Amino acid sequence: MDPAGLPPATRYHLLGPVEVRAACGEQLALGTPMQVRLLAVLMSQPGTGWSIDQLVDELWQGRPPKTAAGNVKTYVWALRRALRSPGLPDPAILAGPTGYHLALNGLTVDSVAFEDLAQRGYSALRQGHLAAAQESFEAALALWRGEPFAGLPGWGVLLSIRTRLQEQRSSLVEEVADLHLRAGRHHELIEPLRGQIDADPLRERPWGQLMVALARAGRRADALATYRRLRQLLAEELGVEPGPDLQHLHTRILRADRELFTPEPRPPERCPPRVVPRQLPAAPTLFTGRAGELARLTTLLLGDPGSAGTVVITGTGGVGKSWLALRWAHDNLRHFPDGQLHVDLGGFGTATQEASPSAVVVRSLLPALGVKTLEIPAEPAAQFALYRSLTADRRLLVLLDNARDAEQVRPLLPGSTRCGVLVTSRHTLPGLVAADGAQPLALDLPSDDEARQLLVRRLGAQRAAAQPAAVDELIRRTARLPLALSIVAARAAARPTFPLQAIADDLGASRGGLAALATDDAATDVRTVLSWSYRLLSADAARLFRQISLHPAADVSAAAAASLAGAPPHLIRPALDELTRANLLAEESPNRFRCHDLLRAYGEELTHALDRPADRRAARGRVLDHYLRLARAAAKLVDPGWQPLDPAPPPADASPPAFADHRAALAWFTIEQPVLLAAVDDAVAHRFDAHAGQLAQALTPLLGRLSQWHDLAAVQAIAVTVAHRRGDPRAEALAHRDLALAHIQHRRLGAAHHHLRRAMARYDQAGDRPGQASAHLHLAWLSDIEGDAGAALRHAREALALASSTDDRLGEAAALNALGWSHAQLDEHARAITYCERALTLYEEAEDRLGAAHTWDSLGFAYHGLGKHPTAADCYRRALTLYSDVQDPCGRADTLVRLGDTHQAVGDHDTSVDLWRQALTILDRVGHPQAAVLSERLAAYR
Repeated sequence: MDPAGLPPATRYHLLGPVEVRAACGEQLALGTPMQVRLLAVLMSQPGTGWSIDQLVDELWQGRPPKTAAGNVKTYVWALRRALRSPGLPDPAILAGPTGYHLALNGLTVDSVAFEDLAQRGYSALRQGHLAAAQESFEAALALWRGEPFAGLPGWGVLLSIRTRLQEQRSSLVEEVADLHLRAGRHHELIEPLRGQIDADPLRERPWGQLMVALARAGRRADALATYRRLRQLLAEELGVEPGPDLQHLHTRILRADRELFTPEPRPPERCPPRVVPRQLPAAPTLFTGRAGELARLTTLLLGDPGSAGTVVITGTGGVGKSWLALRWAHDNLRHFPDGQLHVDLGGFGTATQEASPSAVVVRSLLPALGVKTLEIPAEPAAQFALYRSLTADRRLLVLLDNARDAEQVRPLLPGSTRCGVLVTSRHTLPGLVAADGAQPLALDLPSDDEARQLLVRRLGAQRAAAQPAAVDELIRRTARLPLALSIVAARAAARPTFPLQAIADDLGASRGGLAALATDDAATDVRTVLSWSYRLLSADAARLFRQISLHPAADVSAAAAASLAGAPPHLIRPALDELTRANLLAEESPNRFRCHDLLRAYGEELTHALDRPADRRAARGRVLDHYLRLARAAAKLVDPGWQPLDPAPPPADASPPAFADHRAALAWFTIEQPVLLAAVDDAVAHRFDAHAGQLAQALTPLLGRLSQWHDLAAVQAIAVTVAHRRGDPRAEALAHRDLALAHIQHRRLGAAHHHLRRAMARYDQAGDRPGQASAHLHLAWLSDIEGDAGAALRHAREALALASSTDDRLGEAAALNALGWSHAQLDEHARAITYCERALTLYEEAEDRLGAAHTWDSLGFAYHGLGKHPTAADCYRRALTLYSDVQDPCGRADTLVRLGDTHQAVGDHDTSVDLWRQALTILDRVGHPQAAVLSERLAAYR
C-alpha cells in the first residue's frame, strides 16, 4: 500500500519531473517533450476534458503550427502506446464530447493524493487528533520530489497549478512546524525555519514560528532581533509593517509572557491552509420569510452530495432575487470550504455597467483565484479555459448577479459540478436551462404575512400595531415588492412622526413605473416609490441625484460628484448627506458613494425629462475633465517623461489639488481604475471622442506601472478608433504605439510589429519627429526581445537623430540609453558606457529618476561585460535605489538578477543566489513570466 492507501497500480507523478511508473515500479518512457507536456496537462486535472483547441493553446501558447491539431492527435496516440502495460487494459486517455481526458482513479496522481492527505490532516487537526494530523501532513509532503512539472516551461494551466500546489505545500510545512512547537520540539525547528524564511522571506508565518521557537529555547534577544529583521525587510520591499498577529507576538515576547514560553495545551489559531476568495457582499439584515424558496435552493444545490450544479433565480426587478441568493449563500458557507465568488454582471444597469464575460474573468474571477495579471492569457477563450481549470478541483460557490442572458453567463460557469452556481436575472434564461442543465427557481412576490414581517421589522411592532389599516394599504400599494417595501419602510422609519396613512395616501395618488420593471398592474411600479422619495428632496439634492445618474460608473467619489454639479466639494456635501439619508446613495467608505442600478436608471429618466440636453452634456464634460486632469497629473508623477498631446482642461471642474507625489498618485489610481476604464467607454458612447483618446493616453503609464496589460490593450484599441474617427494622425499614432506596448508585454510580437508600423506611418503623415523617435525606441525594444541587437541598434540611432533634431532632451536620453544597451549586447562595452553616461547626464538634469534607474542598470551591464565587476555592482545598486523610490518592482527585479550575475562571475555564489531569490519573490508577486525562468536557474544551484 502507498501513502494514499491504494493497492499497486500505475502511478502518475507531477510533484517534481513528470513521471509515470508501472505497478512494478518501472519508469515508463513517455517520448518527446511535447508528449510529456500534453500528458502533464491531462494529469493536472484528472477527468477534465480538454478540447483540441485548448490543448493547442496549452502546448503552443497562441503560436501553433498549421499542423497543431494533427500533432495533438499523434501525441495522444504515442502516449497511449507508451503508457500501455503488459496484462493491463489500455491506459484511459479517452476522447469524449468535451475532448481528451485521463479516466483514472485520481489518487493515482501524486498531486491528488497530496491534496487528499492534506485534507485528512486538516480534518484530524480540527478534531484535535494531532498525531494523525502530523502523520497525514508528513505523508503528503513526502510525495514531493521537487517543483511541480519540473523541467517544463511555466505557462498556462501548468503555471497556475504549479503556483497553487506550491502554496499548499508551504502551508503544510507551516502546519507541521506548528505541531512541532506544540509538542515542545522548538530546538530542532530553528534551522529548518531559517531555511524556509530564506526561500520565501516575505511569508510572515514562518517568521512568527521562528520567534516562538527562539523564545522557548531561551533566546529571547534573538527572537526580538528576528522581528526587527522582518520589519526592516517589509519596509524596504513593500513599505508596510508586519501584520497584527506578529506585532502582538512581538509584544508578548517583550513582556516575557509566560504562556508563550511553554507549549500551549490546545492548538494555536492558524491561518487557513490556503487563501480562499470571500467575495460575497454582506448578508441582507432585513431579510424575512422565503422559507420555501430557501429550502428549494438547499435541495437543488445540496441534494446530491457529489454535485452542486446551477440554479437560475428569476423574477421581476426588485422582487428580492439578490437578497434571496445572498441569504442562502451566507447560511451555507460551510458547504463551500474553497470560497465564494461574487460578480454583479450589470445586465440590467446602464450600458456602461454591463460586464462582458471576458472582463469579469480578467478583472474579478481570475485575480480572486490567485492568478497574477501577467499570468492571464490574452485571448478570451484561453482566459475561460484557465478559469475552468482553476475551479475544476474546488468546491466553490459562485454568485452571478443581475445577468442579462445565457451568453453572458455560460463562459463563467466553473469547471466542476462540485461548485454551486447561483444566477439571478430578470429573464428566465431558457437557453441556460435547456443546454446547460441549470435548474430554474421562479421568485414570486412574498406573501402578505412576509411583507408585513418586513415592515414590522423596520418600523417596530408598536408603530405597526397602532396603524394596522395603514400597514395593510402600504402592502397593497407596493404590491408586496420587496424593493418598494424596503424604501417605504426606510422613509417611514426616518420620519417617526409621520402617520403611516399619509405615506399610503401619497403612494395611492402616484402613478407610473420604470420601463424596465413595468407590469400589468400599475401598483407594482417601482417608480411610484422612487418618485415619492425623490419629491421629498431639496432642489440641490434632487439636481445632484439626476447628475450622479450620468456618472460613468456606480461608484462615485465626492470630488467627482462635485465635478458633475460644477460646485466645490464642500458645497455639495449637504446634498450628498441628504441623498444618503434618503437611501438614494450609499456611502460605502468615506467620501465614496454607490448608487444602485435601478436608482441610476430612474435618475437617468428624470434628467432626460427635466434637464436640457446641453446641461446633461455639460455635466458629462465636467466629470470627464475631472478624471482627465487627475489622470494626467498622476501619469506625469509616475512617468516624468510622459507628455499629453493636447493642453490640459481648465481647473474649473471643482477637483481637489493634484497629488503630493507618485506614491499618492498610484494609490489614487488603484482605487479609481475601474471608474477610469468606464469613463473611457462612456466618453465614446456619448461622442466625447477627444476625452476618450486623452484619457487613454494618460492611462498608459498608470496601467503600465501596475502591469495591467489587458486593460491597456482594451483602452488603446478604443483610442485608435476614436483618433481615426476624429482624423487626428498624431493621436492615432500614439494609440497604435501604446497598443503595441501591450502586445509586447503579452509577447504577441507580430501584432506589436503591425501597430508600430501603423504608428510610424501616422507619425510620418503628421510630421511628428518626437513621435517617430518614440516609435523607433519601441521598435528597438521589440528587436532586442527578438534577439536582433543589430536591428535594435539601427532603431536606436534613428531615435537619437530624430530626438536631437527637435531638442527633445528626454527622448534623446532614452535613445542614448537604448544605444548603450544595444552596443553592450554586441559586446561593444566601452562605446556602450559612453552613450549611457550621456543619457544619465540628461536624465539627472531633468530629475527623471525612472530614466536614470534604467540607465544605471545599462551601465552595470556594460561594466560587467568589461569584467569591472565592482563598478558594475555599484551601478546596479544605484539603479536599485532609484527603482525602489519610484515603485517599479519589475525594474528592481531585473536589476537584482543582473547584480546576482555579477556576484556569480566573481565566485560569490551565496550572494548571487540570495539576490536571485529576492528577484524571484518580486516576479512571483507581480506574476511576471520570467519568474519561471529564474526559478529554474535557482533550482540548478540548489
